[in-house]
Amino acid sequence: MEALDESGQAVSIYDQDDNLRYANKTYQNMFLEGYEGPFTFTEILRHGARNGVGVRIDDGDVEALIARTLPRRRSVPRKSFETDFLDGRWFWMDHTILPNGWVLTVGADITALKHNEKTLRQAHSAAVLASQTDLLTGLPNRRHIMELLDEALVASTASGSSLCVTMIDIDRFKVINDTHGHDAGDAVLRHFASVSRETLGKQESIGRMGGEEFLLILPDTSLIDAARLIEQIRQQCARGQPWNGEIVRSYSFSAGLVEAHPGDDRNTILNRADRALYAAKRQGRNRTKLGLQAGKSAESSGR
Repeated sequence: MEALDESGQAVSIYDQDDNLRYANKTYQNMFLEGYEGPFTFTEILRHGARNGVGVRIDDGDVEALIARTLPRRRSVPRKSFETDFLDGRWFWMDHTILPNGWVLTVGADITALKHNEKTLRQAHSAAVLASQTDLLTGLPNRRHIMELLDEALVASTASGSSLCVTMIDIDRFKVINDTHGHDAGDAVLRHFASVSRETLGKQESIGRMGGEEFLLILPDTSLIDAARLIEQIRQQCARGQPWNGEIVRSYSFSAGLVEAHPGDDRNTILNRADRALYAAKRQGRNRTKLGLQAGKSAESSGR
């Protein structure tokens, strides 16, 4: 008994009627602090819920927990599970039914392991996010925005809903860099990313394809509504203003806007958007061209 008290493990023994027959110091500190009985499994759980000790109950309903737990408590000879406590600790519990119907439970503190596991999960999530994000603008990078395009095309085909895609290119970006320096060019790209995020809703996505080129994905959006969103972004870009500690001069962009057709994949829809974009640039920039069919385009807005 002395060895069990000093082991750091939480040890308890309940008889066939779920009366507590033995609890070492660790178990007592976890469940019985300030408790004077009756020492049954259910009443100990109720004591913990009333006094903020013991296991964490996600929904806060101890009676529902008891109703779920009792039918399973002796359903198998042995089981193991992890559980967290209100004091922030985690324990791995080994639950054994003895031949006489008594229950032996031994809990080992795995808090440090859980913290390491959480740290690893966070590091993994951060690494995944970094691999998907353009460092300068914070937007999805080329690889990730293309994955989002593939997903949007699949969803549009499955639901029969509309999907618009836009290729956007900042006008005369080399002139901005050559005249005002690369810091000014970077400020323009960051400003465009910020304005786009503020204008778009949660379902729309925009990513940086590379350089000064961006891809805009607009699910459940008609061509008219898509063109209206693009114009809202264009108006913000045309305002020379201090922004986020940087002076962003007025700039414009050209856009090629297309709607997904049945059977489209990323290559076909991007090819049409590219053609519409270059038509916009050929016709004077600072405008949006609609790519209606293969080889055809129309101007939706300009200047």
